[in-house]
Amino acid sequence: MSYLIGIDDTDSRFGHCTTHLGYLIVCELARIGCTFSAYPRLVRLNPNVPFKTRGNAAVCIQFEANTNELRDEAFEAAERLLEAEADVANGANSALVMVSKDADELAFFRRVYQSAISGVVNYKRIIAEVSERGIRHRLLGNGMGIVGAAASLGFSCAEDDHTYELIAYRKPENCGTPRAVDAQSVKAMEKETFPHTFNSFDHQSGRVLIAPTGPDPVLAGIRGDSPHAVLDAYQRIRIGEEPLGHVIYATNQCTDAHLKKRMSNPLKTFSAGWLEGEIASTRPYQGGHLMIQLRDDSSTVSCMVYEPSGDLRRVARLLVPGDSVRVSGGVRRASSKNPVVINVEKIELLAVSSRAVTNNPECVACGSRMKSEGRGKGYQCKKCGHKSAGIPHPRSSPSADGGRIYPGAYLPSPRAQRHLTKQLIRYGRERTGMKELIKGWVEEPSRLELLHRSVIRRP
Repeated sequence: MSYLIGIDDTDSRFGHCTTHLGYLIVCELARIGCTFSAYPRLVRLNPNVPFKTRGNAAVCIQFEANTNELRDEAFEAAERLLEAEADVANGANSALVMVSKDADELAFFRRVYQSAISGVVNYKRIIAEVSERGIRHRLLGNGMGIVGAAASLGFSCAEDDHTYELIAYRKPENCGTPRAVDAQSVKAMEKETFPHTFNSFDHQSGRVLIAPTGPDPVLAGIRGDSPHAVLDAYQRIRIGEEPLGHVIYATNQCTDAHLKKRMSNPLKTFSAGWLEGEIASTRPYQGGHLMIQLRDDSSTVSCMVYEPSGDLRRVARLLVPGDSVRVSGGVRRASSKNPVVINVEKIELLAVSSRAVTNNPECVACGSRMKSEGRGKGYQCKKCGHKSAGIPHPRSSPSADGGRIYPGAYLPSPRAQRHLTKQLIRYGRERTGMKELIKGWVEEPSRLELLHRSVIRRP
């Protein structure tokens, strides 16, 4: 019989990782005799909630146990690992939930997922409902992780667009040291595997995106559209340390799952989604950010495009009043200094206005760009000296290279994208349906390594 285990909120800013715990649980379940017919699932939830974990990721593990005794042993093994790995001392509020894959409660978990991906869910209500339904679970700390653990059970590869990520983990003695992932090999891998892998290397900054920089046990994470693609990509990169092992997750990353719903107006704090309207105004904001006023059917909404978003801010600066856009992102809470705003993650230009032109005219004599002589005084060519008439020429449209903006979707630079951000290459390449496990989907640490770690604790 098939079962699902959901876990969440095991990490802290000092380290640990829910996906790493998921990996250890997979390895231990295999050791005690459980089998697998589906990839474990890495489920990102609403990135705008203020009490999210470091990566706001929950994990769901589907496994088969042919006896009730083995099912019970599986829960107990997962429970022991949760107790050993969750960083409760530094604020983790962990949760573990287990249910039969065919249970009637899956409809309940589906509703939790759909709420948690773009809104805020009351964890006390979920604890009460899980308890009332008699669902087997374990809570640590205040149990807030029950929301992610329950939501992870509601994400379905059969119904939802999804991608894959191979995550390799570090041996404990290496955690806290710089990751020895060779940048040139990652750059070459991206070139060789594109478009089947994505967000591996940021060419603007020269930054490797597959390797985090914190104290957590993740060595590298490679994202792509199939299990074969991420495994092949992983085998192409050079790493200067021996990994503990790896696992391939099916995931809602890179799908814009949190941006599917139209946001309510007035805006609901911490919600995520999209709004359509016309640009009323744009203005620079302190810190190099850009404030957009978006006018919809009933009112005007403030939207902020942040300087670190790179490409997205450069595009936003080209918008002018009258442009029709769809803005996607999350709602930031109002403060004493700032109003409620949408933190912009994506801009879709639906239609351009008859826009004011932005470039001075070209010189009719030599073709160079002319310089304004002042309001109403015409233009003079800096190169050949030719002057225009006193009445100003109509200014020409921006060139393609100089900043013309066309209808379409625009994203931040790769380094500024969220886990859930859907890459442009994936538009029209959405996928649903379960894929079979491939050879090498999990590489387990040796039993000696596990004993050395002392993470498998038995009574």
